[in-house]
Amino acid sequence: MDFFLARLSAFKKLPETTLDRLSKQLTLRAYNKNEPIFEEGNRPDAVYALKSGILKAVKHSPRREQSAMEIIGPGQLFGMIAVMDDKPYPVSAVPLRESEAYRIPAKLFRSLLDEFPEFSKVVYSAVGDHLRQAQVLHSLAGETVQRRIAHILNLLDASIGKEIAIRREEIAELANCTTPTAIRTLAHFRKKGWISSGWKRITVLKPDALRRLTDQP
Repeated sequence: MDFFLARLSAFKKLPETTLDRLSKQLTLRAYNKNEPIFEEGNRPDAVYALKSGILKAVKHSPRREQSAMEIIGPGQLFGMIAVMDDKPYPVSAVPLRESEAYRIPAKLFRSLLDEFPEFSKVVYSAVGDHLRQAQVLHSLAGETVQRRIAHILNLLDASIGKEIAIRREEIAELANCTTPTAIRTLAHFRKKGWISSGWKRITVLKPDALRRLTDQP
């Protein structure tokens, strides 16, 4: 049995025999930074579960400009909506650093949805979370860098934990700003006591303060 998969909320209540079978059917693959796991418009042939690393889900404008629609952390499923609808992937999943992900073939994923109501319930809840995050990030696209970075930190805090192993360059990429701007913003948050930071690491100390900043009219 793959103990990482067994700990994921979607798989927790599956029978051990099913988990054993899944462990033999799923492929774990490593991806380099900026190597897409799947691309917008591709045929939806699999759902993925992120084991390590961090991803951004991006959508391209007609001018090929990128906008981040979602942040995906370890333990999260992604690519479900396209497989469930049997329509092309609506976004590209791009690693911000070296990452590992399990590939769950579409046919196998659909069979799990049909056979196990608890699995289906968790997956539909996760889909709702994905959509809500995409809506919020889209709504923040025209906001100040401070508000964008505050929201990104709270998302990472919720999905990864208080101590976030992330580079300032990666924060800048997610917030669609320059690295010097991200550094200044993080320094401002640190001065206020909202975060602490070290070598390639940020700790969220006051998520409520960051949340209030993003909630301001």
